[in-house]
Order: sequence, then structure tokens, then C-alpha cells
Amino acid sequence: MLYIIPLVIIVVCAAVIAVILGRKFPRVANLDVNNLSEEKILQKKKEIIIKRVEERGNRLRENVKKTLRPLGRVWGDAQTRFRSYFAKVETLLRHEQSVKAREQRADQDPQEREIKLSHLVQEAEQYLKLGDFEKAENLFISAVKVDPKAASAYRGLGDTYAAKNSLEEARQTYRFLLQLEPDDDSVLVKLAEIAESQGDLEEAIGYYQQAVLLNDSFSPRYYHIAELLLRVNQPKTAREAIVAAAELEPQNPKYLDLMTEIAIICGDKELAEKGMNGLRMVNPDNNKLDGFRERIKKMEVRSPEVTRAVAA
Repeated sequence: MLYIIPLVIIVVCAAVIAVILGRKFPRVANLDVNNLSEEKILQKKKEIIIKRVEERGNRLRENVKKTLRPLGRVWGDAQTRFRSYFAKVETLLRHEQSVKAREQRADQDPQEREIKLSHLVQEAEQYLKLGDFEKAENLFISAVKVDPKAASAYRGLGDTYAAKNSLEEARQTYRFLLQLEPDDDSVLVKLAEIAESQGDLEEAIGYYQQAVLLNDSFSPRYYHIAELLLRVNQPKTAREAIVAAAELEPQNPKYLDLMTEIAIICGDKELAEKGMNGLRMVNPDNNKLDGFRERIKKMEVRSPEVTRAVAA
């Protein structure tokens, strides 16, 4: 497009020259100018004018050439750059297509898919440990795309949401994970912890109770259930939970302390004495022993009706 403008200028100038010559010299062309002095003068003028026009035309052509020369270089450079850019784009497109083809082949191969999934999960877990939650989240999501039923990917994603305090996202992720692995008691505990952090103690207790039904070997879970049940004013159920905790760790002073407290609240003198005696054996300097002893003595003078009312 750039070389058209100078060519138009040349054509217009040539047309102007032709018009001038056509208007000024048609008549003198038919006379015998050699026999007329005046006509000789006109002939001379004509030659001078023609010469000047030719010189101006030559200069104009030279100027046009000079103008076109850099434009030609610019146009050539532009074409070269465009061809180079197009070649780069074409190379990138071929590379992207090659990568996508490899990914598709990997997705179709179960072994390759498992390797890719494992790599993504491991890398995401490293970022999670480093506290880079955004990268961890993106990598866990990529792992889920590789295998939409990968429990390890959902577990890591839930842990990431919990770590960044996105509790609702964590709750939904753990609930979906529970559908994939309904016997995973650790997921139930995480759901219980989220519910407790949001003040929903009844929901937290329910998740903890489901967890201990699946795995009854963790005494801290029973202990924590007992604490929560006391907070929602359910001492009798709390008594069952703390007894289970104490059976797993009979010399844990924290468990014996809470068992004695709950037994006194429920009016269960036998259990209260058992808890107090066990606490005295493992921790004779416990400053709560005297208080427990006095409270247990008071239980002795209560009427059966009062004891039943307290236990209820």
C-alpha cells in the first residue's frame, strides 16, 4: 500500500506536463519557424521550457525514487518481521498441539495418569507445607482434573481450604471426600473441627461420634466428646465418653480429673471415688483432690430422689 502514493504523484505530474505542452505549442508546430525571427524566439523559448520541464520531471523522478527507497526498505523490513513473527506463532502452536497430544495420551494411559496425579499431589503438598496456598490449591485442582475421583487430591484441597480459613469450601470438599471414602474417620474429625470452630457443637459431636464408631482406638476423641457434651448440658452421655477415654488410658490425669468431675455432676459416687483415687495415685499433689473429696462427701447425705434428679 505504501508505494501506491508516490506512483500516483508521478502520474499526476506527467498529466499536468502533457496539458501544458498541449495548450502552449499546437499552433507554432504548424509554422515555418526557420524564416521568422519572432517565431525563432518562440522556438527557443519552447526549447527552454521543454528542457526545464524535462529537468523538473527528472528531479521529480529522482525525488520519488529517494522517497520510495526507504519506504521499500521499511516495507521489506515489515514483511521480514511479519514472516518471523508468523513463524514463531506457528512454532508455538505446533508445540502446544504436541503438548496437548501428549497429555491426551497420558490421560488415556492409566499408568501415566497415576504418575501425573501422584506428581501433582506431591508438589501441591510441598506448597501447602510452605504456606503457598494459592499454588497448592491450583495444583490440587489440576490433580482433580486428572482423576475426578482421586481422594488424595480432594483431601489435600480440603486441607488447603482449611489452612487458608475458607471453611465453607473446606466443609464442602470434605463432605464430597466422605462420599468417596465413607470409612475415613479422619475426614469426620476434620468436619467436626470445622463445625466446632463455627459454634455448631451439636454437629461437631455428631461427627466425632461417627469417627469413634469407625475407629475407637483414639482416647483424645472420647475425651473431647465428653467436653463438648458437658458444654451442651448432656452430662450422662459425657460420662460414657470419658469412661471410654479412661479405659484406653487409665493413668491419664486429665481423663481421671474430668471423669471425677462428670461423675460428681451425675451423682455417680462410685465412679467419682474411682476417678479421685486414680488421680491421687498418678498425681498425689493435684490441688483439686481436696475439693473432689469434699464434694463426694456431700453426695453421701443426699437423698435418693436428689441423686436421681442430679443424675437426670
